Amino acid sequence: MLKLFNSSKHKTDNAIASAVKSLNQYGFDTTEQENFINFLQIQDSRFLYHANPRLIANKLQLSERKTLKLLVTALKEGLVTLNWDIQCPKCRGIDFAATQLGNLKTWHVCPVCQHKHESDADQQVRVTFSIDERLRPLSKEANDPIFRDQIDALYGAVSGHRLLTLQMFRELFPRETIPPNESLLIRQVTILFTDLAGSTALYSQKGDSHAYSLVRQHFDFLFELVDLHNGAVIKTIGDAIMATFTSPDDGLKAAIAMQAKMQDFNRRFESPEQYLILKVGVHSGPCISVNLNDRSDYFGTTVNTAARVQGLSEGNDIVFTSTLITQVKAIKAIKHYICEESSEVLKGLSEPVTVFRLRATK
Repeated sequence: MLKLFNSSKHKTDNAIASAVKSLNQYGFDTTEQENFINFLQIQDSRFLYHANPRLIANKLQLSERKTLKLLVTALKEGLVTLNWDIQCPKCRGIDFAATQLGNLKTWHVCPVCQHKHESDADQQVRVTFSIDERLRPLSKEANDPIFRDQIDALYGAVSGHRLLTLQMFRELFPRETIPPNESLLIRQVTILFTDLAGSTALYSQKGDSHAYSLVRQHFDFLFELVDLHNGAVIKTIGDAIMATFTSPDDGLKAAIAMQAKMQDFNRRFESPEQYLILKVGVHSGPCISVNLNDRSDYFGTTVNTAARVQGLSEGNDIVFTSTLITQVKAIKAIKHYICEESSEVLKGLSEPVTVFRLRATK
């Protein structure tokens, strides 16, 4: 019997090692793959059932962002399954029923205490990962609620909203959305809008093909910078993008990096008249995540306000609201920027809004 068990384990370990090699195509190096193999082969199966991504990050010695990217690619390749676990705010019990984003609804009823609550993507909905049963079947001992509670207390849960703001998840699973006519509550999101000033003149001066090429190049580095700062581009609108971040700090740092990159981009042109001028606006607040045209999108006053704030930008600056005021001190420490405060009336809002404008001094 022992020989049979060892033979079975050997086959499973070989299958895991072989499957992980598929991550080569996503740019994960040999060390990262070997560490992931060792994790999936771990003897204690409790680590592989509805596993907290932060626990996995600790085991792999990777950042949370890099770990989520690895797990999402492993999901794509069939190594793991993704769980949208929902914790009841009343009894603290966790419902494992939502195996797909499409299983989530606006309101959730706890199967234990029958408490009805809004599906909160920041606090109640969290993501975990399990090894795919086809790769390694787990025994019933893997399901240990006390162990999971201890892990969550140690590391903190990863919210469903965090995964929704992972660019790689949106790219690999573009149709992974909640059902039509349903929504998820987002208690705090930072929305960033950009646009190019004078884009009509740009096309007129450079011709459609050349201007479009420049716009695509600017999109490329904007996408890269959003991803680098833990955000996701939700959509492009003409020459503009809408991006989201779970952290205000990440959103503002991304905006600053965008303007710095645009300055580098413009150095290829012979005169300032040829420069591409980037406008950026940032705002934080609550909203809802919805299914719009079969893609995950964001809706609400926060989104509309962020778009209006971007409209205040004159170009080569960053305009953000007082909802991000706790970040101003850090931003003032950044060299070559000054911060100006003003009160503005935005279309659709009854009260004036305090905004801050970051402007490069040179």
